[in-house]
Amino acid sequence: MSRIGKKMIDIPDGVKVSQKDKKLSFAGPKGTLEINLHRIITTQIDEAGKKLKVLCDAKTAQEKAIHGTYRSLINNAVIGVQKGYEKKIEIHGVGYNTKVQGPEITLVLGYSHPIKMIIPKGLTVTSPNPNTLVIEGADKELVGHFAFKIRDIKPCEPYNLKGIKYADEVIKKKAGKTFVSGAS
Repeated sequence: MSRIGKKMIDIPDGVKVSQKDKKLSFAGPKGTLEINLHRIITTQIDEAGKKLKVLCDAKTAQEKAIHGTYRSLINNAVIGVQKGYEKKIEIHGVGYNTKVQGPEITLVLGYSHPIKMIIPKGLTVTSPNPNTLVIEGADKELVGHFAFKIRDIKPCEPYNLKGIKYADEVIKKKAGKTFVSGAS
């Protein structure tokens, strides 16, 4: 049995969990999420104690890994519908900026054209200033994936530190080439 899978999941106040067949539904102040369970995973919901237990008849290492993975996915869903997830992205470079206009983001990154991206349903994207984006949502995977797609357009390069990076990402600056005059 997985060590992570054995841990009980606390269900906070304001979060409702329901199960129908192999589908778990979560509802809270930040939204609703659904998870389709793997065939070997079952759950027990204790309404009185506000706890959820993930059960599995794991015999192989792969099944133990699935047990731990689904326990983490369920825990992430509970946290997501209660508190939500957030990723901050910074844009560095002369003339680089971003605008959020309705359901799309416009990025100006030094290319010959601005790049437009449609914001997926379930996410909220704000731009507190022209060089920062804040992506918020209940689904941890969706928030992280959309932040990665934006960052992947023009990752921060290590010589001039121009490009897109996560706010908490540390990029080590490299020294450029030095030119030595050949006076021999």
